[in-house]
Amino acid sequence: MSTVIIVIVLISTFIHALWNFSIKKSKYPFEFLQLLAVGSGLIAFPVGIYFFISEKFSFYGTLLAIISGLIHVFYFYALGKAYEKGELSIVYPIARGTAVALVPIIGILVIGEKVGFTSIFGIIIVFIGIIVLAGKSLFVITNKKNDAILAIFVGLTITCYTIIDKLAVSLVNPIFVFSISSFIGGFIPIMIIDRRINHFKNLIILHYKFIFFISMCSTLAYPMILYAYKLSSVSLVAPLREIATVHASILGIIILKEIVSKNKIIGIIFIISGAFFIAL
Repeated sequence: MSTVIIVIVLISTFIHALWNFSIKKSKYPFEFLQLLAVGSGLIAFPVGIYFFISEKFSFYGTLLAIISGLIHVFYFYALGKAYEKGELSIVYPIARGTAVALVPIIGILVIGEKVGFTSIFGIIIVFIGIIVLAGKSLFVITNKKNDAILAIFVGLTITCYTIIDKLAVSLVNPIFVFSISSFIGGFIPIMIIDRRINHFKNLIILHYKFIFFISMCSTLAYPMILYAYKLSSVSLVAPLREIATVHASILGIIILKEIVSKNKIIGIIFIISGAFFIAL
């Protein structure tokens, strides 16, 4: 992996963790997450349309962008609910860590990417980290407020859209993919699933500056990753993204005053260490 791609991914991870932290500490994490999705899609749309018109049209690339958007519906909805109930330093590492473990595996089976022994070792470490970080809650299936189970579901959606996005950006421009997938991912939960239209309108009126800020963060962060997917291996880029877990967990513990436990510290160290091994 080139130095340029590594720098792009690292900058993206900080911005990504920043908007996650900002939403988590807000009063309406679920609503703001949906509004971020719609807002970032709208911000990127003019540039996305420019590239869509100026570059070669791809029906399958456009279809993949739409499929990514449908997957993002579940991602944004589930992540919003997870942030309503759970701690940032638990939800974020488990969700991202699950994707770290699964993306390289799917990358091999679907895309045909090669993963060496070191990466396999990293995957094992990540899984151990998830189990340690989640603790007993990972196995309490009957608990309706189980943060770990919900975070793992978010991780599964991340895995799915990551693979779809990798395929999509090989056919159409990454900014176009982002604008379509992000907008669909937020629009459907607001208009069809939640349907509290007046509530969302009031939030926009009262918090338009905050919504614009988090939307801009998303607009800057994920297209960087999509370009990295286009230029490099998703099995390497996706694990490297999880440096954001460090940022989010530290912000959650220091600023949100979330509990510092031995499980959290050890689990996060395992997840990040595993990500590095996968990316080697």
